[in-house]
Amino acid sequence: MQGDVSHGHFGDHDMIHSRLHVPFRTIRLLSDELKLEIQSAYRQLLDNKGYSPRWCQRQMVADIANTLGNVEVDEDGGRISQEAVTVIEAGTGTGKTVAYGVSALPLAKALDKRLVIATATIALQEQIVGKDLPDLREESGLDFSFALAKGRRRYLCLSRLDRLLQEHGGQNRLLPLYDDEFETDGDYQVLYESMLDRYGRGEWDGDRDSWPSELEAAAWMPVSTDHSQCTGRQCTFYENCVFYRAREQIYRVDCIVTNQDLVLSDLLMGGGVVLPDPEDTIYIFDEGHHLPRKAIEHLSSFVALDSTSDWLATLPDILQRLQAETGDQAVLYDGRYVQWIEDLQVDLGRLKQSLLLILEDAGGRQYRFPNGQVPGTIREFSDALAGVLNGLHERVAAVVNDLEQRLADSEGDDQLEYWLALIGGAASRLEGAVTLLRSWAVKDGDDAPPMARWFSVRDNDDVSASSSPVAVRDDLHELLWTRAFGAVVTSATLSVGGDFRRYALESGVPQKTLFRALPSPFRYEEQAELNVPALTADPRDADAHTEMVSEMLPALCEGCRGVLVLFTSWRQMLAVKDMLSGEMADRVMAQGDQSRAEIISRHRERVDDDRPSVIFGLASFAEGVDLPGEYCDHVIVAKIPFAVPDDPVGATLCEWIDAQGGNSFSEVMIPDAAIRMVQACGRLIRTETDTGRVTILDRRLVTQRYGETLLSALPPFRRVINR
Repeated sequence: MQGDVSHGHFGDHDMIHSRLHVPFRTIRLLSDELKLEIQSAYRQLLDNKGYSPRWCQRQMVADIANTLGNVEVDEDGGRISQEAVTVIEAGTGTGKTVAYGVSALPLAKALDKRLVIATATIALQEQIVGKDLPDLREESGLDFSFALAKGRRRYLCLSRLDRLLQEHGGQNRLLPLYDDEFETDGDYQVLYESMLDRYGRGEWDGDRDSWPSELEAAAWMPVSTDHSQCTGRQCTFYENCVFYRAREQIYRVDCIVTNQDLVLSDLLMGGGVVLPDPEDTIYIFDEGHHLPRKAIEHLSSFVALDSTSDWLATLPDILQRLQAETGDQAVLYDGRYVQWIEDLQVDLGRLKQSLLLILEDAGGRQYRFPNGQVPGTIREFSDALAGVLNGLHERVAAVVNDLEQRLADSEGDDQLEYWLALIGGAASRLEGAVTLLRSWAVKDGDDAPPMARWFSVRDNDDVSASSSPVAVRDDLHELLWTRAFGAVVTSATLSVGGDFRRYALESGVPQKTLFRALPSPFRYEEQAELNVPALTADPRDADAHTEMVSEMLPALCEGCRGVLVLFTSWRQMLAVKDMLSGEMADRVMAQGDQSRAEIISRHRERVDDDRPSVIFGLASFAEGVDLPGEYCDHVIVAKIPFAVPDDPVGATLCEWIDAQGGNSFSEVMIPDAAIRMVQACGRLIRTETDTGRVTILDRRLVTQRYGETLLSALPPFRRVINR
């Protein structure tokens, strides 16, 4: 599945066209009038911004317009043809936001669909909302509205804030609905009073991200809510609800900017819960290489055994109080609840001890079940536990349904609202425990990728049991691609040298997806060099390699204004930092010292003051970091970024591929490492005038057969390789 890099010109009839054959009751989308609107908007934007047209950008505009414009729809605007999906790898400098904005916005408006732009990082979200879309609207002549959409957890819940101010945190101490570290502390009382005051005076909009200072999770979680605890229209504060006001706004705009996590959460709830229905949506997945991994995270589950046992112990008292205070007949409370839960606590303790024995034999603080297969005795025990917990969940869910009905029949009842939120959270947590234990109880078939299953010991000695799919192509195909009206996936890193097979397998995109690899417009050979120097240590000898890196860094950084050094492990990064001394040590800021934003801000200040500055970072600094010009004139990659061996999901996938007769190293490890290398090297050249150097301190690029594959995937920098 090689990327199509054939040339063409935006505006030619063979580039943007409509189907010649239009079946009965279908509507032709890409009319001459619509083509002209796209072309005119693009030319006007280029003229007003003083930009020169880029072939790669024109091609991207054409591909998106052709893909979305050739969808066959019925008279009601519903898609009746095959899935309309295109995957476009566009190098840095293409101007992806302009390309998908100028092509998809007119089509979405003509079809009365919503355009949803979903990113993987907050930084890109802010850039699109704060700069790219306002520029596009002002300079292109396109008339459209847009808004930023966030999940419930980013907004203040007025009901929970009111309850906390009245009861000083009693609600959360009674029944922790989340991890114990999020229980409310009385120390936050002044903060909560300030929140109410600022919100009431219109000085704060209730958005966590717009609070004047960073809010700790322990302070924020008690005053926000999620889907399971929100009482919706039955809430006393519904008319002033921060989340629902924001939601009403996004349903009135043409373009919604959000994150991929919210899209996936919405799809898993059935679609159309927070965002518009998938059938009425055209999705743009920017930074689309993250989408499969994020889907895996959303479909995974875990249970902390001690924590679960502790909050279960509070449940009988909660249900007894509920019946006493509300007379709720659905509770049917009796002493058996106490016995059930005591038995559950014993069984959870037995499961924990069984797992600790396995861990004692294996060593370490984490254990992954080989091939994802849980041993028979633990699998059977998990099945029995899941059955008991599910019975309890059914009873609690019945209470939730009864409370919902009683609240709907009432004219607003603070007491019922309180209980519905509380019991709804308990039902959600029980459901999560059942999901995990059922996953452990299932024995996977031989013809499909298994689930990854593992457990680990936390710092508080609690044992966390986890489960995750290793492949989500079928899930994404069913939840997203078959339902969306249309979709565009784009990123600078989706293929390996133009080969999209790895991404197609990960993402489950339709068979007839259009794949396109577009080169960057930058003059890489003139602007930068790639250096693989002679080295004295092999990365597989960790201690020797670490010592070598620390010895080489001062000379490598000499004469540079801004340097980014990228590591693959905390251990090596911190060890190298500790080995530095004198002036070199003073230049370094390492990930973890401050927030990423603070490190980047201080780095820019140093360079602006004509002082050299060096950033040490891990994977999160290898993408989404924009340091143009002298802010980054040298990128140093310590090692080829192969996946870490203790990742249970990746290890289980590789194990399964090898068992099927495949080669996980060439099919997974090499493509994934190549994409991470491209991302890391992409930090160097950010504009057409940037210059600099990439140095890779890993001789395996020269000594191993796969080295040539990795080198060929990188941008065509001028090569200086000591062979």
